[in-house]
Formats: sequence, structure tokens, C-alpha cells
Amino acid sequence: MKKFVKKRRDEGKINRLYDWMSIGNDFAVGIEFLVGSVEFFPSYNPTVGIYLFIIGSTQLLIRPVISTSRKIHLHKLKKRRIKF
Repeated sequence: MKKFVKKRRDEGKINRLYDWMSIGNDFAVGIEFLVGSVEFFPSYNPTVGIYLFIIGSTQLLIRPVISTSRKIHLHKLKKRRIKF
């Protein structure tokens, strides 16, 4: 029983970790796209805006990587739980 409770707690920790990673990534993407949009105003630097859009677009790919990593991590934890 103790082992089961520990595994459930570990699963909760893993979920929280990946949730925070996902939230942090979302904030970074939002800030990059906001600043990139401002950089396209006439008196600002559109080159910086383009780079920020490229970085933001790349970070949009990070979200599915975080989600996939979480699923793999939880799958490995559950696999260990099944073994006696």
C-alpha cells in the first residue's frame, strides 16, 4: 500500500512539473509574439519582430514536446508500478 501511495504522489509531482513547464512556455510565446507585433510599428525595428516571430513559432512546437515527454514519463512510471 505504501508503494502505491508513493507512486501516486510521484505521478502528481510529474504532472505538476510538466504543467508548470507548459505554462512557462505559453507565457514566453505570448510575450515574444506581443513584442514582435510591437516591433512592426513604423518607428520600430521590423527585423527584431521577424526574429521574435520565428522564436515564438519554434516555441509553439515545444508545447507538444512537453506533452509527449509527460506521457512518456508517466508511462515509464506506470510500467515500473506493474512490476513486482
